[in-house]
Amino acid sequence: MPTSKNGNGQEPPAAVSAVGLRKSYGDKLVLDGIDLRIPAGTVFALLGPNGAGKTTAVKILSTLITADPGSGDIRVGGH
Repeated sequence: MPTSKNGNGQEPPAAVSAVGLRKSYGDKLVLDGIDLRIPAGTVFALLGPNGAGKTTAVKILSTLITADPGSGDIRVGGH
């Protein structure tokens, strides 16, 4: 995913970053290693068909549910 550079040639800091995001319920895998980087100050839309895991991803990023143990690095606002 291309990102724009700021005036000094560096990428803006990420408002949201997830690497290897995974979630399963029992033996049903609902998110399988999602990588996401949303630069600060941008508008982002999350689109996909029903059952694609959009709501699950947003719930994890907003701390309403937890990702599976061993999921990669998840950061929102630097936390």
